[in-house]
Order: sequence, then structure tokens, then C-alpha cells
Amino acid sequence: MAEGLVLLVVGMTTVFAFLGLLVGVMHLSAMYFSRLAPPPGPEPSPSDATEIAVAIAVVRHRRNSSTSK
Repeated sequence: MAEGLVLLVVGMTTVFAFLGLLVGVMHLSAMYFSRLAPPPGPEPSPSDATEIAVAIAVVRHRRNSSTSK
């Protein structure tokens, strides 16, 4: 029974240490890669959204009219 308890403690400690290391590495890599990312661009204006909506409507219309023939 003592051997099983030792194996349990060693196994759980190993898993806990690995998961802690994994979280630390993920945090460091997120900090590193956030510095490499380009700065966010300007938000699209409402007129840009309108132009995009019109373009989508044109494409839908052309697709629907070409498949119905």
C-alpha cells in the first residue's frame, strides 16, 4: 500500500508540474507573439459597411439568377 501511495504522489506531482509548465510557456508565448502582431487597424466606417452589404447583395443576386436558368 505504501508503494501505491508513493506512486500516486509522484504521478500527481509530475502531472501538476507539467501542467504548470505548460501554462507558463503558453503565457510567455502569448506575450512574445502579441509584440509581433501588427497594430490593429482603424474601425470600418458605416459607409464601408454599407458598401460591403451592397457588394454581398449583388453577389447573391447574380448567383441566384445564374442558377435559376
